[in-house]
Amino acid sequence: MRLLAAFGLAAALAAPAMAECAKPEAIAAPKGEQAFTQTRILKGLKRPIVSTGVVLVDGETVLWTVKEPIEIVTRITKTGVTQAVDGGAPEPLGPEGSDAVLVQSGLMDLLKGQLSALDTRYSVKRVAREKGEGWRLDMTPKGEQLKGWIAGLDVEGCNRIETVSIRQANGDVMNVALSAPAG
Repeated sequence: MRLLAAFGLAAALAAPAMAECAKPEAIAAPKGEQAFTQTRILKGLKRPIVSTGVVLVDGETVLWTVKEPIEIVTRITKTGVTQAVDGGAPEPLGPEGSDAVLVQSGLMDLLKGQLSALDTRYSVKRVAREKGEGWRLDMTPKGEQLKGWIAGLDVEGCNRIETVSIRQANGDVMNVALSAPAG
């Protein structure tokens, strides 16, 4: 029941626009690759950094591949994160243990469409979607360790996750627009 209250299902069921969209907790893992455009807004830079690529969710592995402007393949599993840059060998992301925040952030759950699992890590608030039809979830980290890295997440969609905005604790922002799965 706590999960139902967190997602505000009573209000969502009453809204006519929501009737055409899947409930966020009913979203399934995408089948096939999804193209993405990632825009990073970094403090101190005048222009954002834009990259494009594909993401593939395969069981308990998420393969995030930036294709432009440089190839970066990031493999995310429950045990850790590796990254290969421009055809190089996969290496652990950062110093030993530094990828724990990424793993514990719920990123895998998010990319797998398991939004209801995020309730353990985030306070979740459903708000009206600015673009009209669909849903938007504003998520604020519950744990102090996660709050040191992430100020909040916004996830928008209708029958799938369409956009994710990650507001980092240091003021940087990463916006990701996901296309419909190719397969």
